[in-house]
Amino acid sequence: MTFDEFQKLNTRRCREAFPGSDPWPIATWALAVAGEAGELCNILKKVEHGDFTLEQVRKQVLDELADVVTYCDLAITRLNARTEDVIMHKFDEVSARVGWDG
Repeated sequence: MTFDEFQKLNTRRCREAFPGSDPWPIATWALAVAGEAGELCNILKKVEHGDFTLEQVRKQVLDELADVVTYCDLAITRLNARTEDVIMHKFDEVSARVGWDG
């Protein structure tokens, strides 16, 4: 699946499954991203404290990362931008800054 395909599918699902979310302001999307990142951090904190091994919670970590990406995509969509363009622009910007021409 391409970024464009994901963005279209993600936006459609959001509008159809969560009808009240369409007019959310960007701050609400940012809070959603932060919430999912917080859930990820909480799991990893427990790994760091020895409650679990990373392998034991690997699926949960991947799920939370996917949630972060999904909300980021919706936030980018709310700003009327293409996820692929935003990610590649930032990737290229950092690559230039660190002198990587891959």
